[in-house]
Amino acid sequence: MSLLWIALSFAGLLYYADAGAMKEIKARPFSTVTLPCELTFVEGTDQLSFSWQREDIVEEIEVSDIYAYIQQTFEFKEPKILVTYSNNEELHEEQSYEYQGRIQLSHEEFGEGVLTLVLENVGFPDEGVYTCKAKSPHGVGERVMKLLVEDEEEPQVHFDTVENGTVARCVSTGWYKNPIVTWIDRKENDLTANATVEVLEQRQDGMHRVLTVLNYPVKVHEIYHCLIRDAKKARRARTIHRKLAKHLMREYGGEF
Repeated sequence: MSLLWIALSFAGLLYYADAGAMKEIKARPFSTVTLPCELTFVEGTDQLSFSWQREDIVEEIEVSDIYAYIQQTFEFKEPKILVTYSNNEELHEEQSYEYQGRIQLSHEEFGEGVLTLVLENVGFPDEGVYTCKAKSPHGVGERVMKLLVEDEEEPQVHFDTVENGTVARCVSTGWYKNPIVTWIDRKENDLTANATVEVLEQRQDGMHRVLTVLNYPVKVHEIYHCLIRDAKKARRARTIHRKLAKHLMREYGGEF
């Protein structure tokens, strides 16, 4: 999809914003994800400053209870700072603690306007709207994207030789109360009925790490995907805004 660029006069600089639909990036739990940010107005690192921030995804839910609508409160949440850069160095004083040690940047590409961020060990709390903001002598601008974390982790698949041939196996990175394992091939055929699951480790709180083995006639050159999730849906970071059902809006003449 082509992107529409807007250039506006702003404090003597050109302001660049991506006016297309917000890009959605999906990642598996415990994986590494790349959040792209390329700004063409950046030419060199002299007087370049930029930051990466995260905010909750805002969801609107329709309610028919007018009192629930009226009584809702709107709490402003400060964006979480992933990284700030100024005077040719990263500044960590304002970095949110949950991102410490999980971020990689390619300093040698900054001068070409590539401010892309790599986030490691992705988890459900990382879901959100991410904004890359930059300023240089040639302009200011930003890139905005939404990071969504999928339900299942996808551990690496290994092949083992056994007496009856070859099997595929994987080990969960995460801990699960009631782990659900799914095996599929490259055509997304469900092979789970041919797999076994055993508890590898158990914590005192009843959470498990598991080992699963696919005993289906495995071919080493085939692609297999091992997907693991918990039976209980994970909690995700969201800011909820209530809106009145349409029939109530009409009844009250749009007063709300």
